[in-house]
Order: sequence, then structure tokens, then C-alpha cells
Amino acid sequence: MLNGEETTAATESVNNPIPEEVTKQSFRLKVWRHLETNGLAMFPRPVYNRIPNFKGAQEAAAKLAELDVYKNAKTVKVNPDKPQEPVRVLCLEQQKTLYVPVPRLQNGFLNQLVLPEGETGPGAIKKAVSRNGMETYGKPLSIEDSVTLDLVVMGSVAVSKEGFRIGKGKGYGDLEFGLMMHMKALKPTTLVVTTVHDCQVFDTLPAELFKPHDVPIDIIITPTQVIETHRVSHRPTGILWHLLSNRRVEMMPVLGQLREIEMLAGKACTLKEEDTDVEERAVQRARRQRRRTKSTKTQSEGEGNTTEGEDGKSKPRRNPRRRNSHKSVGPEDTLKADGKEQKSRKFKRPKPVIDFSVKISNISPTTRVRDLKQALSERGVKPQMMTWKGFRGYCYLHFLKPGPQKMSIAADEGQAAEKPRLLKVEPAPPRDPYININGRRVEYFISKAHIKGRC
Repeated sequence: MLNGEETTAATESVNNPIPEEVTKQSFRLKVWRHLETNGLAMFPRPVYNRIPNFKGAQEAAAKLAELDVYKNAKTVKVNPDKPQEPVRVLCLEQQKTLYVPVPRLQNGFLNQLVLPEGETGPGAIKKAVSRNGMETYGKPLSIEDSVTLDLVVMGSVAVSKEGFRIGKGKGYGDLEFGLMMHMKALKPTTLVVTTVHDCQVFDTLPAELFKPHDVPIDIIITPTQVIETHRVSHRPTGILWHLLSNRRVEMMPVLGQLREIEMLAGKACTLKEEDTDVEERAVQRARRQRRRTKSTKTQSEGEGNTTEGEDGKSKPRRNPRRRNSHKSVGPEDTLKADGKEQKSRKFKRPKPVIDFSVKISNISPTTRVRDLKQALSERGVKPQMMTWKGFRGYCYLHFLKPGPQKMSIAADEGQAAEKPRLLKVEPAPPRDPYININGRRVEYFISKAHIKGRC
């Protein structure tokens, strides 16, 4: 680099401060912080450690729908994150074949979203593209299935006009791309598109931060503009096994399946010995170190290296943590130095044994727990425990065994274990299977799984 260029770069660094350590994480934090502090972030919040949802995601999806590359595409793969939800809605509305990756690749690879027959309205589509809907209406595909994709839509945290992309740091997008390359699902003409906010777009990003596994972007779409990048990096040709750790492969079964296939084909699949998420773990360690108080010293600090004072004494913590001691306490240790009696620790009560459970479904999201308890009490139903999942539309009522509760270790102490009872099921008198809660009729029933376990 010429001296004049160095002077210009130094001047720009003064006017535009950059992080002390230039890493992918530093750019992520810059974008996340800007979205949050400027009121540009949308649900789910906070956007830290996510593909951030932003104001204008609908407008960015509409601009994508105007492009010929989208109009001509019949099969589209869209990531499952919230900011790309409008794109998934458009694909289903225009009857395109939509593929969505399994979140975190934990239970598969790709799901094809198929709407139920006769349910093509806006409500059904909105439900299908949600996180629960993608699991319900998704038709799973394996890495051995034949798929051809015309367009790939990815989420991003930061992108550059050179085509560089920074994700949330977990590597899921890059792994999904490598798996699709193995399936030969991507043609040379298949373009990779991302929808982001304008503040997520950089003119340039340091090329040294990007490795062969990073997926470049062909088209950047914001609420206000469409940017065709000039890619300076090549697409990954598949999974780069030497960059993956054994822990990562164990977390994602689909990677283990692909590795077995490639090993049988005679390909080298040697894994990386050290962990993959080095950068993320370093950030977590830094956060833990910042939380440490001044009175805490590391093992490497000597007695003469303290900074609290010249005498080397550190200030005691105001609220010291309670430590668990396993030493036996004798009668002489029951009194403290000041003569006060030491309080004995209480043992935790054993968990009660549940006799059977009842599931109540079709609960309105606006229903409160106290409303349900009042409705049940009016009908003489008094469960001892309740598991509330009202935000998902159901809850469980747990009824304990009558009489004194026994600990689970009773059988080990020589006591005879209670034999399972035989339940007698008879037709009950007709009764209304619904409960009125705030004017809403809620159905309740006994789960068959609980009855089967007691018979």
C-alpha cells in the first residue's frame, strides 16, 4: 500500500472510529447496537445474537417480488428467521414450491411447506410460515432426495457491496449451503439473495475475515434499493470437514449422515480437533471476566500484583455468595463467634407423585390463569398442580395421589412398592365438555397417554 493511501486510511479511522479489534463479531455488535438504539429493531427483541428483524422487512420482500429472478423462480429456499417471513408468505401466495431449513439442523435438513388442501387463505399462510407452522406443515426431506432450487434467500447481520456476508455466528447458513451443494440442488445460475435494512449494508468489509466456507451474496435487497454485488469470492463446493469439530457433527445428525456417505465414497472427512465456535466462546469468556469484581484475583496474579492499594489488601465483597459446605457440623459448631445460634439448612421437600393429568386445550391467548382456576372451581375441579402453556393454547392439570406422599427411595429402603391400580372406565352421565371462560368455550379432556400409563 502506498504512503498516501495509508494517510487517507488513518484520517478515515479518526473521523469514523472502528472497533479496536476488527472481527466479524465487532461488525455484528455494531449492527445490532445501531438497530436497537435507533428504533429500527422489530420482534423478536433484543436482536442481539439473531438474524435481526427490522422495520421495512415487508417493503424489502415486495422489492424482491418485483425482480425477474424471483418471478421466474419455481422453487425457492428461504431461511426460517423472522425478517424473511414476508418472503415466505409471498412464495406461498404465488404458489411457488417453498423449502425451509430445519432450525439449527437438529432434527433434519429441509422441509417443504405444503398447505392443507382447501386452506389457502391469508390466515392459513400466516400460520404456515410461523415457527410452529413450519414444523406442522413441513414435509421433511433428506440429503439423499432430489431437489432443484431456482433461488436462495438468506438472512444476514451485515453484508457488503462486494458480496461478503456475516451471519449471526453459528454457521448454520454456511452449513445449509454446503449440504445443498452436496445434494446438487444448486445450479450455476442459482442466485443467492438477502433482505436486510439499509444500515446493514457496508461499502466494504475486510476480506481477511472471510474463509472458503463463507457464502457470498449475489443480490442485496433493502426497503429502498436493490444492489447487485460484484462477488470477489467463490462459493463453497460442499462441507469443509477440516473446519468442523466433532461436537458440531454430533449436534447435527444430518452432518453425521453426510460424513458417513462421503467416507464410504473414499473422500477425506477428517475433523478439526479443537472446537469450531472459538470466536463465540471467546466473547462469552470476555463477558464473564467483565462481571468479575475488583476483589477477585486470577491464579496468575501474585500477592504483589494487586491494584487496590499499596498494602495489597482487597476490599471485601458487599454481598458475598453463599457457599455450600459439606463438612459435618458438631454440637460445638452450632454457635457463631458472636454467640448467635446458627440456622440449620432446610432440606428440599420431595416432589409429589402425580396420579393422573388432564389437558385443557383451545385456550384463548388472552385468558389468564385466575380465570381458568375460577371456572374450574365453580365446577368442583381442584387440581393440586398446574402446568400453564396458555400462550400455546393449552395447559395441564395434575392431580396427586390421595394420602401421604412417599419418597421415590422408599423401595430401596426395604418398603414394598405400590402396585399399579386397575382403572375402571364406565360411561359417565352426559355433561357439557366445554368450560366458559370470558365468553369463550374451552374444551377439556383427559389425555389418553396418562390413562394408558395407569391401566
